[in-house]
Amino acid sequence: MNIFWYGKNSVGIDSGENSLMANPLDLEKELKSARAANVVLSSSENEEDRKIKTTSFLINNPGEYDVKSFFVMGFTGFGENIPYTVEVENVRLCYLAGLDKELTDAQLENFSDVDILLIDVGASDDSNEVASKIVNQIEPRIVIPIGYNPEKKASVFFKEMGASDVEPQNKLNIKKKDLPQEETKMVVLSVA
Repeated sequence: MNIFWYGKNSVGIDSGENSLMANPLDLEKELKSARAANVVLSSSENEEDRKIKTTSFLINNPGEYDVKSFFVMGFTGFGENIPYTVEVENVRLCYLAGLDKELTDAQLENFSDVDILLIDVGASDDSNEVASKIVNQIEPRIVIPIGYNPEKKASVFFKEMGASDVEPQNKLNIKKKDLPQEETKMVVLSVA
């Protein structure tokens, strides 16, 4: 599987012949720059943000969805955002955008055994600190920060995670067997 970051909270996941796009910034442009996504996720509960026009399978509500090679679960009870878990190629990803506080024990139960966490670290030092606390709660094998300005690194988040010199890469190409076993690894993606 390949994971791409398109800026802000927009992420693409390619798996074989299928692909998923989370929170597209400009769906038409992004679908031309990558393979057309079979599945599109929208994490916003805002009615205006959820009016995405696409021929792809659109997931913009909590629930369970089994589409192409992706098994997606969306959760309620997180304010204005819908967090998702995505299972593909025996890897469990978690997509968290716009959370502004640590997870409660009940919320945390939804994110057990997460292999890869895509987390919005936000633009402020406070949101960076909250994101690092959530990472420590979930304890994923890989963390990919999103939602920050790539020209201004999320320095507080990186410092909190002990990852000051992480070299950005264009994409993450990962298989289940390649996941770290003992520690949490930080992966920083360049904007695709």
